[in-house]
Amino acid sequence: MKKLTPIKKNIKLVIFISAATFLLCSNVNANLPKAGFNYIKASAAYIDQSSTGMMDRIYFGGALGASEAETYCAITKGCENKDSSWKAFAGYNISETFSAEAAYTNIGDLHKQGTSSDISALSVSGVANLNVSDQLGVFAKAGFSRWESKNTDSDKSGTGLTYGLGAKISLSESMKLRAEWERLPSITTSNTEESDMNMMSIGVELSTL
Repeated sequence: MKKLTPIKKNIKLVIFISAATFLLCSNVNANLPKAGFNYIKASAAYIDQSSTGMMDRIYFGGALGASEAETYCAITKGCENKDSSWKAFAGYNISETFSAEAAYTNIGDLHKQGTSSDISALSVSGVANLNVSDQLGVFAKAGFSRWESKNTDSDKSGTGLTYGLGAKISLSESMKLRAEWERLPSITTSNTEESDMNMMSIGVELSTL
């Protein structure tokens, strides 16, 4: 039997390793497209499901109403402590019974003795919800507000509590009629007076269902 020289042995070894590597890589590559496609498809489905679930929890809306400064005209006669108001709000349903909500409210103008106060507020609240029936729900809210009072003598601003009660009537799966009462205590008006503001409003709440 003829002996192979070291060079020939090395050449045959290289050829054998190259062939084995080629076959192994071909087998792996044949399975990669299917596995990769399934992985991408599953990931996309998970992301889509997660995004849809988050979007289903978002709601927003607006409301019109009336406001009243509780003690603004306690002493002075012939003043105006009531005005129309409006608000825009958006929220996120954390669960069926609890939501987080942010709102901007234009509370209105107050007038007395040649002075005026234009009041607005930004608020963030936690909302507790209770479904009375399939169409009717009630809620209570409490949080903090950043109010601003543009007064004839000097502008004022501050941070305080806000709270309220309300009810919702479902008009469709994505639309609700909403009525609520809200209160912002101790807002500074002209002449550095303080007054508690009460607001009643009726509006529409839309969801992203």
